[in-house]
Amino acid sequence: MPLFRGYHDEVRAKYPALAGRRLVYEILRRMINHLVSDLIDASAARLRLSGVGSIAEVRLHGQALIGFSDATRELNYALKTFLREQLYKHYKVRRMTAKARRVVRELFDTFFSDPALMPDEHEARTRLELVQGPAGRARAVADYIAGMTDRYAILEHSRLFDPRERT
Repeated sequence: MPLFRGYHDEVRAKYPALAGRRLVYEILRRMINHLVSDLIDASAARLRLSGVGSIAEVRLHGQALIGFSDATRELNYALKTFLREQLYKHYKVRRMTAKARRVVRELFDTFFSDPALMPDEHEARTRLELVQGPAGRARAVADYIAGMTDRYAILEHSRLFDPRERT
C-alpha cells in the first residue's frame, strides 16, 4: 500500500533500530497525521474557494466541502480496499467478530432480564424504565455494556456463563 510504504520507508530510514510494535506505532502515527492534516487543509481550501459564509449556504452549495485532496482520497481508498479484502474479510477476524457479537448479545439479554446482576450504580440506572418503559431499561443496559472494555466484557461473560468461574 503506497500510504503505508511511504511512511514505512521514511521511519526505517530515520530510525533503523526501531522494530516490532514501536515501528508499527510510528508508521501509523504518521499515516493518521497525514490523513488528518490533509482533510483539514483540503477542506479549508474548498471552504475558502466556495465563498460560503453561512450554514445555509453550505447546505445549498451542492458539492461536498469537507474531504481529502484528490491524491489522499486515492491513497485512502486503496488502503481501505486492501484492509476490507485482506483483513476484515479474513476468516479469523470474522470468527472474532461473531464471538464478540455473541458475547455482547448474551450480556445484554442477561442484564436486561435481570438488572440486579449489574453493579448497584448501573442497576439503579434501570430506573429509567419507570419513565421510559422497557426502552429505558434497554438504554441503561446498553450504556453499561458500552462502557466495558473488551477484556472486561469477556471476563463478565465468563463469570456469568462459565460454570468453572466464580463470581
